[in-house]
Amino acid sequence: MAKYTDIDFSLSKNEITDDINVKTDINAISQSIKNIILTSKTEKIFDNSFGADGYDLVYNNLSKTEILAQRSKFLAELQVQEPRAIIRDINIEDNKSGSFIITVTFSPVYDTSITRNLNLEFTVDRGQE
Repeated sequence: MAKYTDIDFSLSKNEITDDINVKTDINAISQSIKNIILTSKTEKIFDNSFGADGYDLVYNNLSKTEILAQRSKFLAELQVQEPRAIIRDINIEDNKSGSFIITVTFSPVYDTSITRNLNLEFTVDRGQE
């Protein structure tokens, strides 16, 4: 039996139940972490504090200090918004050539022996010649 169940944001239809598919357990947590990081503050109606502004990073060349500050911001937001996960590590890699990778390593609270890496990769044209 699943410990956690969330709707699948793809809103795909389950052919057997004729209902929306669901994400369960660690997949539900992964979807939630991705949603928190990619949501901008003020984007969620009635909850302007929700979100970690992940998309805002792709338009900046970040210094090591700014990367550490953003990492702390992500960690704080995930700890508040996703109590089902224990965040083990957050790595932010800016290769300065238009590619940006955020890796979140976490464990579900129901089984801390399980560890999952969630990779979010952004590519943007920063107008480099």
